[in-house]
Amino acid sequence: MAPAGCLIDGETMSRNASLTPLPGSCAACAVRPFALFRVVPQARVGEIAKVRSGVRLVRAAEAIHDSVFTLYAGWAFSWTATPDGRRQVLDFHLPGDLVERTEDGAEVEALTDASFCVLSRDRLCEFMGRDPGLAMSYAEGLTRDRARMRERLTSLGRRDAAGRVAHLLLELHGRLMRRGGADARGAAVPLKQAHLADALGLSVEHANRALAAMRKDGIATLNKGRLEILDREALEEMAGWSGPAQPGLLARPVAV
Repeated sequence: MAPAGCLIDGETMSRNASLTPLPGSCAACAVRPFALFRVVPQARVGEIAKVRSGVRLVRAAEAIHDSVFTLYAGWAFSWTATPDGRRQVLDFHLPGDLVERTEDGAEVEALTDASFCVLSRDRLCEFMGRDPGLAMSYAEGLTRDRARMRERLTSLGRRDAAGRVAHLLLELHGRLMRRGGADARGAAVPLKQAHLADALGLSVEHANRALAAMRKDGIATLNKGRLEILDREALEEMAGWSGPAQPGLLARPVAV
């Protein structure tokens, strides 16, 4: 259960709202092993803010100037929109992910009720100045994010609807598996068809048909917030998967 903290209710937060210090030591934090601040030796690094599903964190965080956020519990996603209002999901954020405010107008929204560890940028710079390992950890995170975005662009440009959905499901399952949030057969994945469609450049109908085909063929199901992988080999073939055969293993070579 997430610790008590400041509840951001709606799309704004009072400028004088107080955040709750993190309970206990950060060393005991469940997401610390795969979060940016795993290399920080301090007992406490930030404070906790809680948001409800559907709240746009970037707007809510206007009251918390120059801060960075580590997702402590729950799911979030970043998105942008075209001038005519069509949404493009840019990424899904899982516990341990660093979420930063950007200047390009992208929104960050809580997909479920979520909790964030809030740290000022000044303090982040202070930590980096004292510990080069933190700067390296930050750079490694950016590299992983860039690699994930390259694969997402490949999906948008070269994979069919079924391949796009299959690849995203494998990506999310692998990320959760490495964090201890999944088993070999599946995981809690609270995505709706609209999230998949908006992340993959599909209509909701195309996303639904891809999921229905996977279910009919006994490959995978996504139902009521639960992903079940029934035939991983077939799912990887559908996705044109070049990542690890199982999360945590070395990537297989790409056929040329």
